[in-house]
Amino acid sequence: MNAAPAQSPTAATPRFNATLVALSLLAIVTMFRLWYATRCLGLVGDEAFYWLWSKHLAASYTDKGPAIAWIIRAGTWLFGDTTLGIRFFGVFLGAGTGWQIFRLARRFYDDRTALWCLLCACVIPIFALGSVIMTVDAPSVFCWAWAANVFWTALETGKVRHWFGLGLIIGAGFLAKYTNGVQLLCIALFLLWSAPHRRFLFSRQSFALVLAFVLCSLPMLWWNYQVGWLQFTALHSRSGVQNSFHIHPLKLLAFVGEEFGVLSPLIGIGMAVAVIGLLFSRHRDPHVRFLLCQCLPLFGLFSFFSLNAIGKANWAAPAFVTGILLLVVFWKELVRRRPGWRWAVHAALGVASLMTLGLHLLPFTSLPAFNHFVRRAQGWPDLAAHIEQARSNHHATLLIANHYWQASLAEFYLADHPRVFLATGANPQFKIWGEYRLTPGTRALFITNDPQENGNDMGPPLTDEFKTRKLVDDFWNQYRGKNMWHFRIYLLVAADSDSLSPPLQATTVNPPARDNGH
Repeated sequence: MNAAPAQSPTAATPRFNATLVALSLLAIVTMFRLWYATRCLGLVGDEAFYWLWSKHLAASYTDKGPAIAWIIRAGTWLFGDTTLGIRFFGVFLGAGTGWQIFRLARRFYDDRTALWCLLCACVIPIFALGSVIMTVDAPSVFCWAWAANVFWTALETGKVRHWFGLGLIIGAGFLAKYTNGVQLLCIALFLLWSAPHRRFLFSRQSFALVLAFVLCSLPMLWWNYQVGWLQFTALHSRSGVQNSFHIHPLKLLAFVGEEFGVLSPLIGIGMAVAVIGLLFSRHRDPHVRFLLCQCLPLFGLFSFFSLNAIGKANWAAPAFVTGILLLVVFWKELVRRRPGWRWAVHAALGVASLMTLGLHLLPFTSLPAFNHFVRRAQGWPDLAAHIEQARSNHHATLLIANHYWQASLAEFYLADHPRVFLATGANPQFKIWGEYRLTPGTRALFITNDPQENGNDMGPPLTDEFKTRKLVDDFWNQYRGKNMWHFRIYLLVAADSDSLSPPLQATTVNPPARDNGH
């Protein structure tokens, strides 16, 4: 009997399916995020504000495009005005970002590199926490990652339809956040830097790209034309450049420090080393050039603005899409050459994982160092209960808050979702939706989370519109028995009313003492 032919080691070793592993990981992470987003974390103010946008659908809004409102409207159409309805598509956009990172890494390198990139995207804090709350960063980062993939396809094929689709994707991201418009600059820089692709810089392909982007931007342009270019005013204000540009190196250091914080310190340092190392050692590699051009211009732009005023840590989030690939590629090659550096990789991933785990556990702890971060998403049902009790006791027909966060959160958490206004002229977006109208004897509640020691919580126009006021509640809203924020509720009665005789001064009410840890 002839012996069976010996199998080669390669044939005997089953090859793992990287796609199946990636999809399984994303499925597990997504299911956890859906559970966590709806069971463990209340809304933050911006989410409630965007939910209000979805109730007033428009072509744009005062400081951002309409994409976030359209997405939330779709979610609440499916699941109602609930936390799940608001956050549902945000969780899946986070999963989509991870998938696009995996796809791009696999196209440029190999399956294992792609899986390491996906793992990094799942554990770094800014992507992990950003995937359980619904803000403009969710669609913005997803569109940036998707556009990076489509851009490479457009370069490989040269087909106009791919360039037109690329413009639509960047335009969709721009409808969520202005930041995505910078991706056009990133594309132009790569075309200038890469000689084989320079022919696309002025071509029918680039014309199709720009045309598609402009078509997507038309709703925002038309809306701005109608309202006097309000978004341009908001963008100028947000840049931190009011009258002149001043250089403050410490503000730049603070911005960079925040970026390292949201990535986790070791990942942040490792990414900086990787970007600098690959820029000097492998800048001729077209893949490295591509990744650098999708990363450095955006981070450089916000670093420049942070010299004048400290930028927010999430502003540069899209730059981390390709930053992750640069990180993994550099350190994977370094470890292959010098295995002794493996401890640094394990330590970086371990610290990032612990930070992300700790951030997810914060709602169940009482750590004062992170108290402000946690309190932003806690205690709002209790605030709504206090407002509802005051409405019932004092027969108030009008609700006014001192800040758009409080107005948005109160409107969401009150069972009947009544309209909650801001003081006249306090916020341009609320003004567009229409301001309250007073009739003699109108009874209103004014909710403020900025109590003044002298009891003078109101200024014009409230003091002009309401001649009578009475403090009816002074409290800390609570979450699981812990005090969160200090609020006061005033009963206001419009002029020419005899509901309350002479104008009342604020009554002193001692609020519950706040716990030392809060």
